[in-house]
Amino acid sequence: MKKMIKYFLIGLAAMVIFTYLLGLLDDAFHKTGIWHKDIVSSIKYYVLWVLPYWWLIILIGSIILGLVFYGIRIGIKKLRG
Repeated sequence: MKKMIKYFLIGLAAMVIFTYLLGLLDDAFHKTGIWHKDIVSSIKYYVLWVLPYWWLIILIGSIILGLVFYGIRIGIKKLRG
């Protein structure tokens, strides 16, 4: 069970990074040109706009990725014997 949670957390991290990058490519996010303000505003945009709308997609994607990673681990273990 602990290994499944580990793979779920890896999938969750991958989905958060993926949705953060997709949020940066959204037309609603505007860059100011000042790097530190852009970082703060991108995190603010992600928390206030992306997460409320994409939380279910992130959760389902994390479960699917966790199962895929766990399945790959089991497959590799069976191949090694």
